[in-house]
Amino acid sequence: MRRIESQIDTNAPDYKANFAAMSARLKEFHTRQHAARFERPQRDNDRLARQNKLGVRERLKLLLDPGTPFLEFSTLAACREYDGAVPGAAVVTGIGIVQGREVAIHANDASVKGGAWYPLTVKKIVRLLDVALENRLPVIHICDSAGGFLPLQHGVFPDRYLGGRVFRNQVKLSQANIPQIAVVGGIAPQAAPMCQR
Repeated sequence: MRRIESQIDTNAPDYKANFAAMSARLKEFHTRQHAARFERPQRDNDRLARQNKLGVRERLKLLLDPGTPFLEFSTLAACREYDGAVPGAAVVTGIGIVQGREVAIHANDASVKGGAWYPLTVKKIVRLLDVALENRLPVIHICDSAGGFLPLQHGVFPDRYLGGRVFRNQVKLSQANIPQIAVVGGIAPQAAPMCQR
């Protein structure tokens, strides 16, 4: 196989300007991503501590095989919606390795509004379940949610790709004999259909 030689001149002014611009964008992205993943009001962290609950990322760390990657989806979802109060859409989704097997994971973030579901939370979960169906991945649901966010509940369940789609996809996963496990930590109304299998 013929080796492809780079023709990029890393000393060219255009290259340097583009590199500097992209580096600044990446730094901004990583700063925003870190905030969405880890920065929470102290009162929310204190509430979890009073309830003797682990944070969502602590739970994931215990679940995933040590030293394996976790491909997280849509870390910045909803970060500019809902007045910026729902980082990551109050849910962590992605693909990780559990007991040596790739699995799709949906984990409510109880440090964000008690893990309540917003319309964009549901879309994020639907997308994860679509990926699980397309790739025949088992699903682990880590449920710790206050249920639908009441002021926006009208936008959580209607429409083809909202709440009903979550349950439809769960049924399709069962129909295809793709395993699902629900781990419930606390009050989680949306977990009831998941736990009936």
